[in-house]
Amino acid sequence: MSDRKLLLDLGGTNLRAGLGSVDTLLIDDISKTKVDKDEEIFKVIRSYVEKNNIKEIIFSAAGPRSINKVSMTNRSLEINGTHIEDEFNVSRCDILNDWESIGYCLPLLKDEDFIQLKGGQRNPKETSVAIGPGTGLGFSILRYVNDIPYVFATELGNTKSFNDYLLNIFKLKPCNDFSVLESFLSGTGIQKIYKSISGESMPTEDIVDSYGDNKLATELLNNFCKAFGRILADINLTILANGGVYFAGSLMRRIHKLEAMEYLFEEFDSHNSRHHKDLLINTSINLITKEHTPLYGNLNYSIVRRMHE
Repeated sequence: MSDRKLLLDLGGTNLRAGLGSVDTLLIDDISKTKVDKDEEIFKVIRSYVEKNNIKEIIFSAAGPRSINKVSMTNRSLEINGTHIEDEFNVSRCDILNDWESIGYCLPLLKDEDFIQLKGGQRNPKETSVAIGPGTGLGFSILRYVNDIPYVFATELGNTKSFNDYLLNIFKLKPCNDFSVLESFLSGTGIQKIYKSISGESMPTEDIVDSYGDNKLATELLNNFCKAFGRILADINLTILANGGVYFAGSLMRRIHKLEAMEYLFEEFDSHNSRHHKDLLINTSINLITKEHTPLYGNLNYSIVRRMHE
């Protein structure tokens, strides 16, 4: 029997897979496959299982998780662990939300796996949060109970409490296109806001890359970072992330280089109460640079779930 675990992470376009060892915490035989049809997903799984005599699978996907299954938000597919166990004759298949897996990667981070963007505490054994604006807005919370890590996925991106503030800062009129938090604070949101204020469609990456040269893009991204900083501060005061805040995803890897990030830090650290201002100032903000974060999170989950049990 192979002691390696099959690790899978499915997004809207690509399926990433690899084989992980709980002894070395290393992953090899990593692949990325563009999948247009559900059958292509199961073809990849079958290939790994048959070649490597796999008996355990950890599978993360974008969407709410319940009872070991995820109903995906970016494709019409339900990932069901029990069905996968039966289909591929494996002893166990655990299903995670994609941001749950990113949360489980946080305990594995070494100094070279992230960049500290804003000074403050980083206690790996304290509560931490992972957040990232991409197609939507992903967010998860890492807490320790008796030194055992537990990660809680959320649906923060679909909350509505900040809508009025966000409509005001971006000078938008209420409409169905801007109905929840991730309508504004995501890569998709940046694209929709830019089109709303300019009448022009432009890919998110091009909007970010035109910062400083394009007046509309510059103002939009400055306001994006202001809004992100204020909302992140409110979240931090709710959760008290003494272990740090961690950005994940390609969009924040682009945005963190812009001068607009100073607006994010300024809003994050701002508070009328000296005590609460100090609390915010003392919270570090970090950018994860580690590759294949969900796969490593899946590998770590295969270890810590036994502690949960």
